[in-house]
Formats: sequence, C-alpha cells, structure tokens
Amino acid sequence: MNTRRNFLAMSLKASALVGGATFFSGNLFTALSATTATKTFNIASTQTLSNGVQIPILGFGTYSIKGDKGINTITEALKIGYRHIDTAAIYDTEKEVGAAITKSGVKREEVFITTKLPNDVGTQQDTLKSFHQSLENLKTDYVDLYLIHWPEPEPFKNNWLQRDIEVWQTMEKLYKEKRIRAIGISNFYQKHLKEFLPKCEIKPMVNQIEIHPFYLEEDLIALCRQNNIAIEAYSPLARGDNALNNAVLQKMAKKYKKSVPQIMLRWSIQMGFIPLPRTSNLNRLKENSDIFNFTISSVDMKAITALKSANDKRIPV
Repeated sequence: MNTRRNFLAMSLKASALVGGATFFSGNLFTALSATTATKTFNIASTQTLSNGVQIPILGFGTYSIKGDKGINTITEALKIGYRHIDTAAIYDTEKEVGAAITKSGVKREEVFITTKLPNDVGTQQDTLKSFHQSLENLKTDYVDLYLIHWPEPEPFKNNWLQRDIEVWQTMEKLYKEKRIRAIGISNFYQKHLKEFLPKCEIKPMVNQIEIHPFYLEEDLIALCRQNNIAIEAYSPLARGDNALNNAVLQKMAKKYKKSVPQIMLRWSIQMGFIPLPRTSNLNRLKENSDIFNFTISSVDMKAITALKSANDKRIPV
C-alpha cells in the first residue's frame, strides 16, 4: 500500500509537460481534455527534460530495422512525421538512421536522435572512440541524447559502478562541450540508481526502461520522478500476442474505435512516459502515430494500469 501511495504522490509531482499541458495535475489518471488532445498534441509534441531540452513524446525504435529495408522504413517514419529516432551502437542501425535522415530531406536539427554506449566500453578513451564512431555512422556532429545502454554488463559485473561512473564522467564532458544535448541511462533500476546518482555531477535526464500495461515498476518510476529523470518506454506494446488478445484492451479498442496498440501507446503518453514503438510494417508505422485524436478517460486509465496485477510472474509479457 505504501508503494502505491508513493507512486501516486510522485506522479502528482511529475508535472510531465507536453505541448504546454500538465498530465499529472490533481490525479495520476487525470486525462487530457478532448479539446486539448486533438488541437494541441501531435506526433512532434514535446516533453521538457530537466535541462530544458525538448524531447518528442513519441519515438520510433530501430532495433533490427536494418539494411535497405531499414533505411526505407526510417525514411517513411520521418515522412509520416516521427521526429524522435532511437538507435544504439549495439543495434547496428546507426548508419541506417543517418542515411534515412539524409534521404528524407528532413533537416538534421528537426530530428531528435538517441543512441547508446556499447556494453563492452568501460574507459574514458573507449567511450570517446565509440561516441565518435556513432557520430560518423549517423552523419552528424552531435547527438540529442546519449545513454549508457546497460548499468551492469557482463564484462564489468564485479565493478559495474566504477565503470558506469568513468563512462558517465566522459559523457558529462561531452555534454559540457555541447556534443550531446542530453545525457541519460537505460535499464537502470533502483539498486543502480541509489548507488549511481550520488556519484554524478550532472544527473541523468532520461532513463529508458521497459514499460507497458503489464510491466510497471512503480518504485522505479517514483525514484526517477523524484530526481527529475524523464522515462522512455521501450517495448511499449509488450511482447508476443498476449497483450493484443487481452480482453480489457480489446474492449477499450472497440470503445475508442482504435487498435489495441494505439490504446497502449496512448496510455503510455497519458502516463507521462515517452514510448518507443518499433515496426517494419508501414501500415503499423502510420497506425502507431495516429494516437493524438482521442483521450482515454480517467476510469479507463486505471483499468489499463491495473493489468500489471494480472501479470503474476512479474516478468515482461
């Protein structure tokens, strides 16, 4: 019960600003008004990070989106209006992202690019080398968001904190040099944050973690919001067909005349998260972006959030 109260309390304080409106005002599940949702918000609407940088509230994940098909898919995403592209050195899709931005004709400064430090990097010199390789792959001279991809990778299992602090200090330097507009972390949970944050000169602006209605770590979310760390949600549509076939979500989809994935993405945005769906299907790519012309009610938001209780294994669906 205390965990739940803490989660609600921190969510009330989160004040996740998107297009000038506050999601968590008065109640965790307060929905945006239909007028605001349809007239103010769109695929390029932004949330303000702790350093003032604007990050688009809907991203496009590029894991496994490779080769010519990958370039074409990312190009199409940009044509549809996506302005937040998530990649990583380990995904091996940075070159596709760079090529797609060039091909699309969209100006570099209009695209928010996130990439991530590889798990086998653990020194200042190797961090700089990896970062510059990412810049070369992306055909850019800066990135908008750079993340430590994993807090406790296998090569540094016994000295993960020392490793994380060393690479973080290098990222702080790059941030101060304006080579990176925002720095953050990925897959950091409570035990990592509690040891990592006191060692930081500059706190992370973002934590990218798995979040969807069936997997919601309330204590972690509260800790991030307490430290003004924005939350990106990877795998926002869960995994496999279990979510798509869920009776509650299917009922919501019918009610709002939307698909189950659209309901899940809209839920994520109304919770103040930044979802990063990925697909190579062009129809789904467009469908995933069509979530700004409806609002899920407060009652329905609670019902969707309660689905995490149905996932009794406490692992991602």
